Amino acid sequence: MKRSLGYLQHGQAPSQIGLLTLLVLTLLGGLRSEAQITQPLPARSSEGVLRKAFVGEARTAALVPTVLRLPELRTAELPKLDTHRGKGFRTYQFALERPLNADAHSFGEYLVDGAGNYVWRAELIATGAKNVSLCLSRFALPEGGRLFITGAEGDQIGALTSQNNAPDSLLQLRPLEGNYLRLEYDFPMGYTPERGELPFQIQALFHGFRSWRAEPDFAHPGEPFYDYTINGYNGLTEIACIPNVLAYPSRWKETRSVVQLMVGGSRISSGVLINTTRSDGTPYVLTSGHCVNQLFALKGDLLKVKKEAATTVFFFNFQTPQREGNIRATEEQSLSGAELVAYNEDSDMALLRIVGLPASRKIPEAYQPYFAGWSIEAQPHAPFFGIHHPLGSTKRYSEAADRTLSLEDYCLGLLCDPSWEGKHWMVHRWKVGSTAAGSSGSPLFDGEGRIIGALTGGSSNCSSPTEDAYWAIKEAWRKDPTKGSLTALQPWLDPSGTGQETCAGYDPIAPKVIQRISHLYPDPNTPSQGGNRPNHIYQPTTSTEELGSVFTLPESRTVRVLGAYVVFKSNKDLARTQLPQLRVALSPFRGDGELTTPLFEFASTNVGKFSAHEEQGNKYVLRSRTLRQDSIEVFFPAPATPTLTLPEGQYILSCGNKEGGAMRLPVLMHQGGPIDSHGWSAWTRKVGEAWQRSVDVSNGAYWIDLLIETSTPAKTGRNVSTQDALIHAYYHDRQLHIKADLALYKSVDVRIYSMLGEEVLRARYSFNQDHLTLPLSLPSGQYVATVVPTRTSTSEVPSRKVAFSFILP
Repeated sequence: MKRSLGYLQHGQAPSQIGLLTLLVLTLLGGLRSEAQITQPLPARSSEGVLRKAFVGEARTAALVPTVLRLPELRTAELPKLDTHRGKGFRTYQFALERPLNADAHSFGEYLVDGAGNYVWRAELIATGAKNVSLCLSRFALPEGGRLFITGAEGDQIGALTSQNNAPDSLLQLRPLEGNYLRLEYDFPMGYTPERGELPFQIQALFHGFRSWRAEPDFAHPGEPFYDYTINGYNGLTEIACIPNVLAYPSRWKETRSVVQLMVGGSRISSGVLINTTRSDGTPYVLTSGHCVNQLFALKGDLLKVKKEAATTVFFFNFQTPQREGNIRATEEQSLSGAELVAYNEDSDMALLRIVGLPASRKIPEAYQPYFAGWSIEAQPHAPFFGIHHPLGSTKRYSEAADRTLSLEDYCLGLLCDPSWEGKHWMVHRWKVGSTAAGSSGSPLFDGEGRIIGALTGGSSNCSSPTEDAYWAIKEAWRKDPTKGSLTALQPWLDPSGTGQETCAGYDPIAPKVIQRISHLYPDPNTPSQGGNRPNHIYQPTTSTEELGSVFTLPESRTVRVLGAYVVFKSNKDLARTQLPQLRVALSPFRGDGELTTPLFEFASTNVGKFSAHEEQGNKYVLRSRTLRQDSIEVFFPAPATPTLTLPEGQYILSCGNKEGGAMRLPVLMHQGGPIDSHGWSAWTRKVGEAWQRSVDVSNGAYWIDLLIETSTPAKTGRNVSTQDALIHAYYHDRQLHIKADLALYKSVDVRIYSMLGEEVLRARYSFNQDHLTLPLSLPSGQYVATVVPTRTSTSEVPSRKVAFSFILP
């Protein structure tokens, strides 16, 4: 089976027992106390200092330490994330559960202040952990009781109160950075506890074996982008053969249907929006059973599987906004919470319903949802392809070399546990790409773009793209009368009982079009694409940076603004802080190129935030995205989604901070196809000078885009002033000198003729900078030179010709 990100082979209980034994021995072996006799009371109280309670009793620091230290995990105890050998589930795990069942009899100390109020305090150290989180059991805080958990960097969870009590008395806490936690429980004021009394128990610690702050790591726990660098593997280079899905615009609808799943805050997998025969937009997501049952660790326990599924966060459009490269995708487009609708361990099937919907009870239009169709035909039609999130990364595309598929047996582990007979479509070889951990639950489509199965597991990788198994929808279709509707898909995907074997997809946006106005983003709805270039209309008069993206509408257009995208090239200062909240404005130009009053503007509130599950009363919280020195895309919606009629003309989309101040960053531009070397650069323009491109953007940069809804695809262009379209060429000291605007021209054709009309030189030179110097090794004499620049794909200026004569001495 394909490994989910965070692969744990079934049947690792012996290692956990060994770990628990080691922990017990450690507890009995004399952990040292580090508590002081007198300490300031935490800021949440004002009753003086804390002193030790129960001083005259037998409870001593030597027997009951205040600090609980867990030994470092051995390599053999870490999950086996082997992408090159054998078969396995393909979900992605970044933390390992370490059972504790620790309470106040195991560690911690009691303190009391001058007013007689009691506090229990303890410290927990998981040696070698990158991050730690806790699962609390027997959690039943009384009225007035408060629990605080503080991490190594001062991040705090709490106060947790009786409002966090759950019917099952379990509470799963989010991870905190580092290997250290301090726990402080305030007993209700005036209450005197007995020795060893606490209204909770620490059932388990989750030991994070991947960090997120420093290079080359990528993300916080609960965030959907992790670098896969454990057990000797090389991060995203492991999936270099799997292309970005946006390189296949013909699969645009199917691309929109695939989502990334974060389950339990610790496992990453894939899923797909799936249509029903009613085509009513019911928010069903198809995935694999092992993605929500902890890789069959919860086998047979339906109640726990339902609770696990309820923690799911769905990330939409988690895809890099370019065909090549890997910009970190927007994480702001997410929905939280799921209901387990159908589930069958006999086929590895799971069907979820998204419950965390906005007031409209629909998936937001800005997320561009598409509900893919399905087929239960006995002989599906090629070509077969998959769309998925390998290694928890941005959305990728794979295409099978197999022209036919057959149902085959599939099993895991040495004892084939779990195993299935005749339930899986087997892809024997991939023609494009492969799969990896994180691909679990992703759909396999037939030639008509209909789902025929979802990934259970396999062994494919870039070196050997073979043998992946997808559980077949047709084998999980009909319900077992003895087990009810939960175990089958037919009652949910064909609720009217039509009996049809195929179902087309449903596009809730059609016939309208949602697109970005960018020339860069490879959206098939955008008619013209290519490398972005700065404008020649608006010339800053006080700043050295351009503060917007300019575009031209060749015809009047009515649009509805859904939101804005901003791509940041981060710098060190930004990486140490948080992304700023932003304000965008769309303004038309007057005929003289001056700005006018904005047609509309709106600000963000949650830029740089992602949704994560925190089982404090089964709630979801917003956390700050990880910032590194790389390119990252953010999205924020337009709160009122205004409908605008935009006349034909020129516009600038500008961006500032939330208060309207300048970003003071140059515009980030993708070099795109017109430039030989692909990548990112920034454009700056000093007052009175030409545009300059630089790949050195150490101070950071940004790029703006707008998401709009239109009736038909809107074409945008870039008009320029012809006065800026000049090219200069001259001869001096046996050299030709050519100067042109890099934003307009990408190369130049040079021809030199003798006075007899003979062509003595013909060559094309690319502009890597705005000035070319060409040494001439020609005989002495008089010559005529012609210089013709070639335009960039986004430039609409004429290719001006320069001709002059010169004499070589």
